[in-house]
Amino acid sequence: MLLLYVESGAGSRALAEALASGFRKQGKTVELLSVSDLLPQWLSDLLFGQYYQWCMSGKQHHSKLYASRWFYPFLYRLLPLWLALKGNEKLEEAKAVIRRHNQVVACSYYGAFFARYFARLAGHKVEVSGVLGDYQISNGWRTPLTQLFVSHQYSHPVLDWHRARGTDILPLGIPTEVASDLTVTDQNTAKKKEAALNILLCGGGWGLGISASTVALLLAQNPSGSVTVICGQNEALHQLLGARFRQEIAQHQLQLAGFVSDMQPYYAQADIIITKAGGLTLTEAALANTCLIIHGALPGQEQHNRAVFVAQGAALNACNDQQLSDLLNQIQTSASLRSQTIMKAATLVNANASNQICHHLLASSK
Repeated sequence: MLLLYVESGAGSRALAEALASGFRKQGKTVELLSVSDLLPQWLSDLLFGQYYQWCMSGKQHHSKLYASRWFYPFLYRLLPLWLALKGNEKLEEAKAVIRRHNQVVACSYYGAFFARYFARLAGHKVEVSGVLGDYQISNGWRTPLTQLFVSHQYSHPVLDWHRARGTDILPLGIPTEVASDLTVTDQNTAKKKEAALNILLCGGGWGLGISASTVALLLAQNPSGSVTVICGQNEALHQLLGARFRQEIAQHQLQLAGFVSDMQPYYAQADIIITKAGGLTLTEAALANTCLIIHGALPGQEQHNRAVFVAQGAALNACNDQQLSDLLNQIQTSASLRSQTIMKAATLVNANASNQICHHLLASSK
């Protein structure tokens, strides 16, 4: 079985790794591979490098483009033409990879598209299933699939498109490797209830949406607690914060971290997680029974993630630093608000999603 992911933040790869862990526990050998490894460098840069630059620069004009119904159908017809005209020095390698497997699990819509594309060129029959890492589906998933695993039951034209083509749609949750060993009650007992709290601030694998002003606000508002900031791959942010808050770091009020492959220890220590609305981060935080404040969302899927969690009372939403300050005041003076938010978040996630998805995929491959 081949697990395909994309280099877009850390989410897609984390999904693939969670599933790989689940398969290995059941004695199944799997291969993890980035879609970029199957593509020529120019195309990888075009599809993923440009998106990275947009996100890092805070540009949002791409959101309307991605959301339009015609964009992906047009792009999917254009990609084979580009490859035919410009060539693909990795073509034989890509076909060889696909021929090694009868089943592909795509943790991104590009993974699903290119799995089918290279299988067709290789003359190899392969089943392609998709796994979502967000709480709403993108138009990019309009490519035929055998199965599609989504976060929860909801209505969407893309899901209707799949149902009309016989795709099995299974709302089993988002797969993660976070273990939720404590119940919500136990976790609340284990974590502090006083005003001084352990706050975790993160912005996904790219460290997006974090500013020195927000860090200063957290330190000022939580003087007796601790603040941890996950900068991800954003080295410039790490250096900026390290220089700006040298004294707070020396006094152990502030801890900085770069890219973190295992977030579980950070979740376990946190009383509050302040984050952008990445689907995997929200899921992992909910499974860790930690109070969530959403402080920003990338255009598109993250905005939908935020809408789902806020509508269910599973997260608090701060559009700016002033709202963030107000919410922290409420949480520090109301343990019940924190507890209610934690319990509602727990109802949105499935701690056993990885195992259940792996079970369905293995059953379908027999």
